[in-house]
Amino acid sequence: MIFRVLAVLVSISAFAASAAIKAAEPISDGHVHILSPELIKIWKGLGIPFSRADEYYSDIDVILRNTAVGRIDLISMAHVYSAEDFGGFKNERELVERENSFVATARDKHPRKTRALCSVDALRDYALAELERCRTRLKMDGIKLHHNANQVYLTVPEHLAKVKLVFEFAAKHKMPILLHFDNSHRRFGKPDIDLLAGSILKDLGPVELRIAHFGTSGGFNQRTRAFLNAFIEKLNTDPTLGRHKITFDISAVALDKDSEGVRKLTDDEFAVLARYIRRLGLERISFGTDYPLYTPAEYEAILRTRVGLTEKELRRVLRRK
Repeated sequence: MIFRVLAVLVSISAFAASAAIKAAEPISDGHVHILSPELIKIWKGLGIPFSRADEYYSDIDVILRNTAVGRIDLISMAHVYSAEDFGGFKNERELVERENSFVATARDKHPRKTRALCSVDALRDYALAELERCRTRLKMDGIKLHHNANQVYLTVPEHLAKVKLVFEFAAKHKMPILLHFDNSHRRFGKPDIDLLAGSILKDLGPVELRIAHFGTSGGFNQRTRAFLNAFIEKLNTDPTLGRHKITFDISAVALDKDSEGVRKLTDDEFAVLARYIRRLGLERISFGTDYPLYTPAEYEAILRTRVGLTEKELRRVLRRK
């Protein structure tokens, strides 16, 4: 979902969002995008429209006011600089470094309310060096991988080897990974899950892994259900996965509006989504909004009224006591 963060309108007011969240115990939003002014300028130069003023995407104080929760995970978009549809940059690595540094600086302004995830293209030769810089110099809190933007295919041996190195780095240094797993290949699914489990996770120490958007690229359709069916089967049959903390990030899944070419859910699809949430187990659901697609207040309301989660189920998804 490379461009969703650029085109979506944050429709709820900051006051309404704050009031809705403050009425309950503080929660965390594990999927909040932030973009540097430099990246915004480049994106605008490509003709990508922005629906709000730049500060809604780049100003940490505005983002915190709009999200209005106890803590947010700021997700770097540095990986887009190597995306094929973004355009080549001779100073790509420098741009990646600057973007990750911008996110770390935003986190440092509000260290009690934010965490920062460093983003890299796992296929780039500088990926591990940038992760080490993010870990040691920037003290960043996690890693973001985007297999769709960077066209990563675990079925390609060289790709698999490079992604495994990133996972080994994460395991060694206890850095959680937020993985946009879907690469848009028509056969994406069970083969990729088997490789992730059998060729990457099997031999690693404990890793905290969040699968973004329930495994695909937003919405909830047959592709998403097929992915979840395969992953649930793997979780039930592969005991080695038990050493890892694997959760499924629900951001941009329960869409009540069309977004970046992904259609909104029907009433029947909302009902099926509720069944899959319960089938996965509420302890495996990670709350995130894909801000600015939604604010936490908006998305919590959708989970309650459209998905139909009970208050008890919502408390568990939101990790409220």
